[in-house]
Parts: sequence; C-alpha cells; structure tokens
Amino acid sequence: MFLTLALITVIGTVKIVAQGQAEVKETVGIIKTNLIESKEKLKKYEWIETTTTSVKGEEKSKKQNQCYYGVDGKLVKVETGGSTPVKKKGGIKGKIAGNKKEDMEEYIKKSIEKIQTYLPPDAEKIQQLYADGKTSLHVLEPGKKVKLDFVDYNQKGDGLSVTIDKVRKIILGIDVNTYIDDPDDKVIFNIKYNTLPDKTQYPETTSLEASKKKVKVVIGNSGYKKAATQM
Repeated sequence: MFLTLALITVIGTVKIVAQGQAEVKETVGIIKTNLIESKEKLKKYEWIETTTTSVKGEEKSKKQNQCYYGVDGKLVKVETGGSTPVKKKGGIKGKIAGNKKEDMEEYIKKSIEKIQTYLPPDAEKIQQLYADGKTSLHVLEPGKKVKLDFVDYNQKGDGLSVTIDKVRKIILGIDVNTYIDDPDDKVIFNIKYNTLPDKTQYPETTSLEASKKKVKVVIGNSGYKKAATQM
C-alpha cells in the first residue's frame, strides 16, 4: 500500500513538472511570435519618442524625437522642437557644476543606451536562454496571466522578466534588473507594453531608476501612425 501511494506521488509530481515545462515552452513561443511579428510591423510606422530625465526628483531635461525606419531597415531618430534647452552657469561655480553635470549627463546617456540593449528583447536570445534552462515560470493568474524570468539575458547577473496575457497572447510588460558599469550600481526599469489596432505591440512607457545615482529616466512612445512612405 505504501509502495502504491509512493508511486502515485511520484507519477503526480512528474505530471506537474511536465505540465510546467509545457507551459514554459508555450509562453516562450508567445513571446517570440510577438517580438518577431511586431518588429516587422513597426517598420511601417512613425511615432514620437519623449525622454524625460530627473535627478533627485527634479526634472533636468526633456527630449523629443520623431522615429521611423529608413529604407535600409534601421531606426532613424530626428530631434524635434519639443526638447528642453540646456542652461549653463557662468564663473568657477559654473565650471564645477558643469563638470558634475557632464558626468551626470554621461551616466544618463549610458542608462538610455542600456535600455536600448534590452528593447525590444531578442527572440533568438530568449529561445537560447530557454534552451539553456535559464528560465522560470510564475503563474500570476491561473490560465490568464504568467511571468517568465530569464537570467543572464545581456550580462551575467542581470534579469529580464516578461509578463504575458495568455488569453489574448500578448506581452503586458517587461521588468529588467541590471547595472551600468559596476555590478553594485544596480538599475531597474519597467516597460509597459501597448497594442496598436493591427495587433502590433510596442513599449509605450519605459521607466528606469538608478537609486545609487538618484536618477530616473522615462521614455514614452506615442502618436503612432503609418509612415509617409507607407501611406
């Protein structure tokens, strides 16, 4: 009897593990399909990208770019008149402040560049991490919403998480835990995804926070419309 119960327990555990693996595989497939299809569809659009940077809670700059894909398939960004002009102080204090400002601007530049290395996530890299066993599943709402965690996505020790609506088969958001130069200089950013009428998915709002530097960068994408060459 005890042997029978033990055998049933083992079989039940194997079934649960198999079901979990099947769900991970299915979710990876949803992510890959969305990333690949949306990447191609976005090439037919143009939109406005607004980047706002704050230090210690104070807004320092706001920059707007018109974005579209060129005939070579590369993303083009053209600065618009919506950008905030940079104010400079004079004198010795101005120079000291200027040096600090340059250091901070360089850090913010690196932070924005870091964001771009994760957006959009690479479908093949997602597949490879899954194949390497660096993926874990978290059920947020049974049968409706799940989150997949990917370890070492871009660099050792980082983490990328993708939240999926399994019913609509779309990406809801992405969370990233990484660093800029020093592993102790942790930064986190959250990406909220949205969907256009033709089911093209895009990162609507990206918010990065670097607590050590007290820096916050928010990138918003809006005003999507078919590019002039596509009309």
